[in-house]
Amino acid sequence: MNMSKVSAAKVVGGSFWVTGGFVFIRASQLLTQIVLARLLSPAEFGIWAMVLLVTTLSNLFKDWAIAGVLVYKGLDDRKLVNAVYSLGVNVSIGMGILQAVSGIALARFFNVPVLLPLTVCVSLVFLIGAGAGSHAAVMQRQMRFKDLALCDAAAAFARCAGALACAGLGGGVWAFAIGELSMATVDSVMKRWSSRYTFQYHLFPDTAALSEVKNYISGIIGSNLAVYTNTNSDNLVIGRLLGAEKLGYYNLAYQLAMLPVFALTQINRVNFSVLTQKNHAEKKIYAGHALRFYGVISAPIYGVAFLVAPWLLPITFGAQWTEAAKIFQLILIFAYARGFMSILGAVLDSLNKTRTNAMINWALVLVSVPSYLAGALVGGIAGVAIAVALVMGILATLWFLLVICRSAKYEIRFLAKPILLPTFMILIAMAIVLSIPIINPWQIYLQPFALIVLYAGGSVVLFPKEIAQIISPIKELLKTRGGES
Repeated sequence: MNMSKVSAAKVVGGSFWVTGGFVFIRASQLLTQIVLARLLSPAEFGIWAMVLLVTTLSNLFKDWAIAGVLVYKGLDDRKLVNAVYSLGVNVSIGMGILQAVSGIALARFFNVPVLLPLTVCVSLVFLIGAGAGSHAAVMQRQMRFKDLALCDAAAAFARCAGALACAGLGGGVWAFAIGELSMATVDSVMKRWSSRYTFQYHLFPDTAALSEVKNYISGIIGSNLAVYTNTNSDNLVIGRLLGAEKLGYYNLAYQLAMLPVFALTQINRVNFSVLTQKNHAEKKIYAGHALRFYGVISAPIYGVAFLVAPWLLPITFGAQWTEAAKIFQLILIFAYARGFMSILGAVLDSLNKTRTNAMINWALVLVSVPSYLAGALVGGIAGVAIAVALVMGILATLWFLLVICRSAKYEIRFLAKPILLPTFMILIAMAIVLSIPIINPWQIYLQPFALIVLYAGGSVVLFPKEIAQIISPIKELLKTRGGES
C-alpha cells in the first residue's frame, strides 16, 4: 500500500472512524461507571484505583507499546517485523508475571488484603493479549481505522457486559476485574482475526534486526514511564495519605475529565500514521492543523463540562459523589492541556525524537511529585487537583512548547497560536456567562447554551481563517464520498 501521499479526506475519514468508535467505547464506559457508581461505594472505586497504579504501569510494557515501531518503520522488513512481534510477546508475558508478584507489595503498602488477588487476576490480561498489539500496529500502519474501531468497540462492549453482570450478581469490586478480562479476550481475538497478518514468533528475537530501532523503543518506553509517574503519583499520594474513599472520588473525577483526551489518543493513531509519511516541513504544517482542530473543538466541550459539573454529576452518579464535582472542574484544566501535549508528543515521535519526549516528561517529574505531596498535605484531594492543574496543565504545556520548538526548529508562535486563540475565546465566554447573576434556579441550565453561542460567535469573528481550515477537509471528505456514491 503506497502511503506517500495521504489526502485530507483520508485523514478526516480515518479520524471519523476512530472518533465514532471512541464515542461508542466511552458511551459504554460512561454507562458502566454510572451503574457501578450506584451499585458500589466510593471506597470500592478507590480500591480499584489502587489496582490501576500497578496495571497502568505494566501496560506501558505491553506489546502494543513496542509494536508502535512498526507504524514508524513499516512492514517491508520481515526480520524486523517478526523480531518486534517476538519481543512484544515476551515482554507482555513477563510483565504479567511481574504484575502478579507486585500484588504482594501493593496490598502491604495500602494495607488492603484484597488487592493481592485482584492484581493477580488482572495480570491474566497480559497473557490473553500477548501479540495483539502487533496486529493492531499492522492495521494502523495500513490506515485501516475502520477495522480498528470495530475491534475496539467490540472489546468495549465486552468490558461493559462483563462488569455489569458481575456487579449485578453482587461481585463488588471484582466487577472491574471481570470487565478487564472480558475486554482483553474479545480484543485479542478480534485483532488477530481482523489483521489477517502472519507473524513468526521466536523465543529469542533477532537482536541484529532490533538494534536499528532500540533507540526508538527505549525512548517510547522512557517517555511512557515519565508520563505514568506524572499522571499516577497523585493517585499514590491520595491513596496513601487520604485513604480509599477519597481516592474513589478523585479517580472518578479524573476519568470523566479525561474522556475527550482519551478520544484524542485514538485520533493520534491517525495523526502518527500520517506524520510518519511526511517530511520535516510538512510535519510542522500538519502539527499546526492538528493543534488548531483540537483547540477549536475541545475548548467549548471542556467549558460546558465545567459549567454543568456541580449539578449534573450528582444527578447522574448519585448524591454520594457530590464531592467529586469540584475535583472534576479542577482536573479539566489539566485534561484540556494534555490534549495539546499529546499532539506535540506525536510530532516528536514521528521525528524520531522519542528520547527528547522522554526528557520533557522526566523533567516534569521533579516538579509534579513534590507538588502532589504539598497539595495533599495542605488541601486534601482538592489541593492535589490544583497541583495537577497548575503543574501538569499550564506549566507542562509551556515546557512542551519551548522544548519541541527548540528541538525541531519550529517557530514558537506558529505552534502557540492555535493553542492560545481558542483558550482565550473560551475563557472570555466563560467569564461573561459566570458574571450574569443567577436570579432563578433554571438559569443554570441555560448557561451551556449561552457559552456555546458566545464562543461560536467570537470564534467566527476573531479567527475565521482557522475555522475555514477546519471545515475544508470535512468538505473534501463529503465531496469524495458523494462522488463515490
